[in-house]
Amino acid sequence: MEFGSKFVYLGNDVEDEEEVKVSEVNDVVLSDSDDCSDDDGETCLLDILDTAGQEEYSSMKDLYVSTANGFAIIYSIVDKSSFVEAEAVFNWLKRLKNADDVFAILVANKQDLVGSAEVQVTTEQGRELSTKLGIPFYETSALTGTGVNEAFSGLVKIIPRSSSDYKVVMLGSGAVGKSSITIRFVNNTFVDDYDPTIEDSYRKMISVKGLTPLTKDQKKALKSKKKGKKTTGSAGDVQLTSAGLDGSTKPLGRSKSGGMLSNFHQGMSRLFRLGSSNLRRAARARPLPSPLPPRTYRAASAPTKKVMQQKTDANVVLIPFGNLEEEPKLVTGDPIRCGKCRAVLTSTGKLESDGDTSIWICEFCGEINRNLDISDDEIPKGEQFDFMLSPPTKPKEEEKEEAASATPVEKKTTPGVVVYCMDISSSMQALCALPQSQVAWREERTRGAETISRVTRLDCIRKAVERLAEELKLEQPEKQVLLTVFSSHVRVLAGGSTDNIPFLGPVDNKTFEQLLEMGLNLANDYPLKPLSESHASIDAAVKALYTTGCTALGPALSICAGFVSKIPGSEIVLCTDGEPNVGVGSLNRSQNQDGVEFYQMVGNYARSKNTTINILTMEGASVGLQTVKTAADASGGTTNQLNPMEIVRQLRLIAQNEVVATSVTVLFFLHPDFVFDEPGFPDNLSQLEKEVGSVRKESDLSFRFKLKDPKKKNLDSVPFQVQITYTRPDGMQCLRILSKRSEATSSRQQMEEYINVSVLGVSTMKTTAKLAGSGEGRKAQNMLKNVKRMVNRGAKTLEQCEERLAFKSESSAWDVQLTENNEVYCGPGLDDIHTGLAQRSLATVMSKHVAAGKKKDLIAKRKMPEKCRDAFYRYKEDY
Repeated sequence: MEFGSKFVYLGNDVEDEEEVKVSEVNDVVLSDSDDCSDDDGETCLLDILDTAGQEEYSSMKDLYVSTANGFAIIYSIVDKSSFVEAEAVFNWLKRLKNADDVFAILVANKQDLVGSAEVQVTTEQGRELSTKLGIPFYETSALTGTGVNEAFSGLVKIIPRSSSDYKVVMLGSGAVGKSSITIRFVNNTFVDDYDPTIEDSYRKMISVKGLTPLTKDQKKALKSKKKGKKTTGSAGDVQLTSAGLDGSTKPLGRSKSGGMLSNFHQGMSRLFRLGSSNLRRAARARPLPSPLPPRTYRAASAPTKKVMQQKTDANVVLIPFGNLEEEPKLVTGDPIRCGKCRAVLTSTGKLESDGDTSIWICEFCGEINRNLDISDDEIPKGEQFDFMLSPPTKPKEEEKEEAASATPVEKKTTPGVVVYCMDISSSMQALCALPQSQVAWREERTRGAETISRVTRLDCIRKAVERLAEELKLEQPEKQVLLTVFSSHVRVLAGGSTDNIPFLGPVDNKTFEQLLEMGLNLANDYPLKPLSESHASIDAAVKALYTTGCTALGPALSICAGFVSKIPGSEIVLCTDGEPNVGVGSLNRSQNQDGVEFYQMVGNYARSKNTTINILTMEGASVGLQTVKTAADASGGTTNQLNPMEIVRQLRLIAQNEVVATSVTVLFFLHPDFVFDEPGFPDNLSQLEKEVGSVRKESDLSFRFKLKDPKKKNLDSVPFQVQITYTRPDGMQCLRILSKRSEATSSRQQMEEYINVSVLGVSTMKTTAKLAGSGEGRKAQNMLKNVKRMVNRGAKTLEQCEERLAFKSESSAWDVQLTENNEVYCGPGLDDIHTGLAQRSLATVMSKHVAAGKKKDLIAKRKMPEKCRDAFYRYKEDY
């Protein structure tokens, strides 16, 4: 249980209002939320993207590259091919960005191996290449730490200083040590067996002497260059333009709905601009119409006004579920519960003597609990402990062996089965233009030998499932996987016996209950085999996929939910590119509310069976996302709208975010003077019970709370209690108690001084996504700006500043969307594009927001066996 501040804030009428600038047109808050303390000329906040071990497509990498200040191009001195590729990386950057904007260094890693027979690239060769490219040269060893700090400081020194924030991207081929160098720099630790499939960002504050800040005129020119030229539109709107190759100006682009591109997609658009020598190749790529949201800029001359607004506070609590995978801290005996509200007696309570027994006045409801046969010494101590409700049902030998091993071992099989449910309707044969960054990279790496610029959506699905199935086979050979597909019908393709693949028959006239029964019968008639036995048939089936028919998404999802209903911890991964139009859940027959109710019903059923539903949809395709996503939301799963090329990475992210507990229920107690302050919650709610179902390593819940009566400020401390009932993978059922008493204050300065920025960041992004999804876009936008202003006032320590930068970086695209498309989020419903943007914000995770020092434990767990890493790197030739 983590809080938004060390102190619970009780309010202060004198300090709780601030003046902000808003638009007179639509009341959008215009006050700059990203202004921080004065620049001392030496402090540097680095936002570093580790691009993982492979240069496959990633929208996160594309965005970072397009907006980055500097690049570290890394090669290994024991790998000549990585040295050759380093030059290709530099040339690729010059194609994607203005050559004057490429500030890079060349890094020769693994210097600890100098003198060994393994060395393939000499120092002289490295210096010659750096001279040829015109960039500085550094030699490093992630193992010993030699040269690592110097390399990052050197990179910062060659970047024109426009602020204290620097965005840096680590580039280079696989296995050169990008992750090792990054982690050595941010945490001063060495990792050798790091999972190369993990792409992550790190924030680090350092001090670099000798920097030359830009003058005011230079900053103004740089700002103007980044924004581009403006042409006036109607009603005070302006339109961004970019310089054409012939010197003319033209709009950066429009969505199907006619609006301008968002900052996020503007960056992508700038990234994809190629030089004149590449016009012919760019023309061949001809991207499909961009599925981007409407976007307007308000001109500087648009009328504004200043108003007084209520400041926000840090009264937020976050409950992470990832630590449920840790060994429980068991206490003996049974929990002593309040006779009225069910709170458990912990160290936040106080016993009073009553002769031979004790009295406990419950701190959460005031109930007097008498005749307690317990003393103060017997009350469970600490902020976290567990009661065992039922013993394990599975042996622990495998877990003990793994814990005792000093080297990475084959990952133990996670609970449940995985069902891949793939759309093979006719629209999946549509061609997708590869991102220009990917086209350019392929051409640079192959020296122009490959110019592939289009693939089908089905090709992307096929490659993603092929790769993930092989990785799962190596990591968890006992894992069971079912492959199903749907078009006008639903078919089982592989996962069990190849001699007895069942035929499901027509599904268009079946009810939800009948489809569930079909799934249950399928589970009985088609027992799955472990991947060690079924992989060959799954791989063959994936390679033979073909498109046909319409989209029976509702029936397919219902059958899959029935299939896994008796296997807790299972997950359904559904990929689609079209609106459901066959059978139950068809948006042709059950519009809006009826559709929502159906997918809500599927999601609730899945959650009740400890199954999660994850939905992947394609950018540029309409799927009725606002409706279909309800199934994923209700089950605790995720919804992602992706470029088809990114599905391979997203499937891997889902697999990495494993289920850690099932049958999870949360009971949350607030002090009676406080109530929950969340969208859709009753105004007077001080106790909340939530059935969660299965939870994953990155799962969490967050809640805002407030005083029921703002005038009541006579509290010195405030108790909190969370009860989590859950089942571990070994079958043990536990009750975890999280208990804490926090100090209270009426001093805003004291509350803001001790803010936990990562908790505030995660909570704010999730809450604003909920608000926007329910049509309260202005409230969401105001809240995000409000929290950013508070974070900027309060963040002073190294950890707070690193997390402030993380919050700014993670929320930047969402901030732009809420500000510039605010009116869209105030309507009765959202289209697929805006639903996807809201879901992206809703899915934010704590690991993206924490400071570098807090990632040590997380990094230690990100290991991959050597055979799995080798298999991953073998895919290099495909990209």
